[in-house]
Amino acid sequence: MEKSKARVICNPSSGGGYYDPDEIREELESLDVEWVQTEGPEDAIGAAEEWREGLLVVAGGDGTVNDVINGLGRAGFPEGVTLGILPAGTGNDLAATLCIPEDPDLAKDVILQNRGRCLDVARVRSEGIGERFFINVATGGLGAEISDANDEELKKRWGKLSYLRASLEVARNFDVRELMLYVDGEGRRVKAVNIAVGNCRYTGGGWPATPKANPEDGLLDVVVIETLGVAELLQLTPAVLTESDYLDSDGVFFVRAKEIRIETQPPGLEFTADGEVIGNEPAQFSVLPRALKVIVGPEYVPEPPG
Repeated sequence: MEKSKARVICNPSSGGGYYDPDEIREELESLDVEWVQTEGPEDAIGAAEEWREGLLVVAGGDGTVNDVINGLGRAGFPEGVTLGILPAGTGNDLAATLCIPEDPDLAKDVILQNRGRCLDVARVRSEGIGERFFINVATGGLGAEISDANDEELKKRWGKLSYLRASLEVARNFDVRELMLYVDGEGRRVKAVNIAVGNCRYTGGGWPATPKANPEDGLLDVVVIETLGVAELLQLTPAVLTESDYLDSDGVFFVRAKEIRIETQPPGLEFTADGEVIGNEPAQFSVLPRALKVIVGPEYVPEPPG
C-alpha cells in the first residue's frame, strides 16, 4: 500500500536546524515525507501553494508560518491540507495559542497525535500590498514599530526579552495617532498608541495583544490602546502580561467583528501581520471562518480561560 505524502517546510535561518530531516522521516514513518529547505519567503509560499493534499509541516518561526499561510491562501486553502507546526523561531507566538511546546521532541509528539481543529484565517487588503493572509495577529502603531526594531541582532542578544528592549527604544519617540476605525461598517474615531487585530492571542514573543481571541469563533478581536506612557508600557511587556488581562483597563478599547477597516491620517499607521510588514495604507481586515485544519496541542482550548 502506497504511503500518504507529507511535506516539511524548513527555514534554517529561523532556527529550523532544531529538526533533523532523517529524524522527522523516522518519526513519521507511516508517511512519505518530503523535506523542503527554504532560502527566502517566496520558497515557503511556493512550496505551500502547490501542496493540495496531506500533512504540511512548518519547521520555523512565525514569519515562516505566515509565508506558508499565504501560499495556502493563494491556493484557496485546500480542504485536504492539514497544517502542523514545529516551533523554531524566537517568539513562536502562534504555537503559544495552539499550546504546541517549543521543546522539539514534545512538538514532534504533537504532530504524531494529529489532533486537528478547523481554525479561522484572517485576510487583509490594501492598495499597497493587495491581498495577504495571516492566522495570528496584526499590529499597527507602536506594536508594528517594535516589530521593526526587534531585528535579528536584537533577538540573538536578548532572546525573548528582545521585545521588551525594542519596546523601550521605540516608546521614547512614539506619538499617538488618530484613526477612523470601522467595525462591521460602524465608524468610530479613536486616538491610538497601538491597535491589534487578532485571530489568535500573542505577538512579540509572548505579549497577549488580543488575549481573549478565539480562533474558531468566526470573529476577529480588535484591541486599541489609546493612551500609554513608558510606565504603563513596562506593565504591558511579556514578562508581566503573560497571564494577565488588561482589556478592562482605562484607555483600552476592545471589540469583536467580522470586518474591520482602519484609516489613518498621513503618514499613516504602519501595520505588520504575524510580524511581517504590510504597509501604512488604509487596510480592510476580514475573517475566513474555519478555513484551515491545524494540529493543536493537548492543552489547547478555543476560548481562553478568564
